[in-house]
Amino acid sequence: MSTRLVHVGLPALALILASALRAQRVQSPLGRVRVDVDSIARAPEGSLVYGYRVVNAQESTGGIAAFTIDLSAPAGTGFNTLPHEGRFFHGASIPHARNLRDHVPVGPITREDWQAFLLVRGGLEWFGAHGGLAGQFDSVAPRDSLGGFALRTPYLPGVRVFRATPTFASCCSVSRPATASSEGEYPEPSEFDVAGWTVGPTYAPHEMTTGTVRVLLARACGELGWIAEPAVCQDLRRRLGASGDEGLKAFLDTLEAQHGPGKPVNDNAYWLLKVNAEFVLAHK
Repeated sequence: MSTRLVHVGLPALALILASALRAQRVQSPLGRVRVDVDSIARAPEGSLVYGYRVVNAQESTGGIAAFTIDLSAPAGTGFNTLPHEGRFFHGASIPHARNLRDHVPVGPITREDWQAFLLVRGGLEWFGAHGGLAGQFDSVAPRDSLGGFALRTPYLPGVRVFRATPTFASCCSVSRPATASSEGEYPEPSEFDVAGWTVGPTYAPHEMTTGTVRVLLARACGELGWIAEPAVCQDLRRRLGASGDEGLKAFLDTLEAQHGPGKPVNDNAYWLLKVNAEFVLAHK
């Protein structure tokens, strides 16, 4: 495993473990939240544009008020932003901001009724911009999904952690009782966050290799479950292991054939592997 994957993976693992520990103490109104990639396209100036859709599960009992994708990067990457669209605030621009963490170069593209905030710890958060209690009026209801979120960046896709926060009304409108040592208080929606995996900008172009694509394929077939059939995973591994351009072309052809409604390669796996394999093929 590359040092890059270790760097990005360990903070992600810590976040998921922390979320699991919180879940043992409190029950979130959010069920199986997903953040799916709808598309990754090449912009005229050469950057990649990632399009996202957030999906709230049927078993959820509350709306999604906000969601965050981790875009942190190794020290020295910097805090660069690219041209953005829609409402956006960059946390690193706060005077005397502390505990800043480097992030990949990024420019959010935001729906008119939402706002983007690049957090000082390197996460890009989207939340409802019409006011109310924690985005109550712009929430994603159970059994519903919402697209129109995107970002532009020169960085290639990897596996990233996302976090989703419920609306105040669905989790936190009842005050906790007072105790001998504290007054009654309302819980914070962040106490009920849920976490998962999505695709997000991770690798500088010079870092992408066929070996990295193999590692990402193993994750998509393994822990992530983004490719549902073992036989398809085996076929993709075999084609990716072939030498020369023909192996990569065969890998991309198989990926294309196995992606779509009712097929085993889901959108996240498709865009994660397609964009990176095409980049490697074009730069061999």
